[in-house]
Amino acid sequence: MSEILQPAIPAAKQWLGDTALYWLFARWSLWQQFDRVWLQSHEPVPDPAEGPLILYMNHSSWWDGYLMYVIDHVVLRNRFDTYLLMEERQLRSYRFFTWSGAFSINRHDREDTRRALGYAAQLLRYPGSTRALFIFPQGRIVHADQRPLKIHNGIARIAAQLEQVTLCPIALRYEFLGQQLPHAFIRIGPTHRPASPQDETTLIREVGERLTEACDALRDDVVAGRL
Repeated sequence: MSEILQPAIPAAKQWLGDTALYWLFARWSLWQQFDRVWLQSHEPVPDPAEGPLILYMNHSSWWDGYLMYVIDHVVLRNRFDTYLLMEERQLRSYRFFTWSGAFSINRHDREDTRRALGYAAQLLRYPGSTRALFIFPQGRIVHADQRPLKIHNGIARIAAQLEQVTLCPIALRYEFLGQQLPHAFIRIGPTHRPASPQDETTLIREVGERLTEACDALRDDVVAGRL
C-alpha cells in the first residue's frame, strides 16, 4: 500500500470560497490597483484531456498570486481543478487561500518538503482527474530581470512521480507606462512535455531555459511597446 502524504497545511478546495476570492479579492484588487492587465497566449489553451498540467511562473511580486486567479478563471476558464504550492509561513497568514487549492511547503524542513511534493504528485495523478498545479520554481520573490533564474528541484521531483505531464511556462511582469497606476503583463506558453522526466538535472535546466526565454520575450515586448 502506497503512503498517503499530507503537508502541514493541505488544500481545502471549495468552489464557493474560490469563486468569492476571485471576484471579491483578486479581481477587485486588480481593478483598483492596476491601469490594465495584458495577456499573451502562445498556443491554444491546454486541454484537460491531455492529462495533468503544471504551470510554472517566475516570482517577482506579491501580486503574482492575484494574476494566478486571472489565469485560472479567465484563461483556463475553470476547466482544470487547480492547486497551488505555497510557502507555509505565508499560507499560515493567509489560510483562506486553501479554499482555492493552496497547500503548504516548508523548504527548510526536508521531511515536510518530501511530503508536500509527494502530496502534489498524488493530486495530479488522481485517476480520471483534470488537475493542474501552479508553482513558483524560484521559491522566493526576486527581481524580474535577475539572471540566471535559480530553479529549485521541486518541479522536477513532482514530474518524476507522474507517468505523463504537460508543463507550461508563464512569465509575469509589472511596469509603469505613463499612467498613474501600473500595468500587469502575463505571457503564457508554449506548453511542452519533459524531454527526460526521470532526469532531474535535465528537467531543471529545461524549465530554467524555457522560463528565462518567456521572461526575456515578455520584457522585450513591453520595452518595445508591442502590447
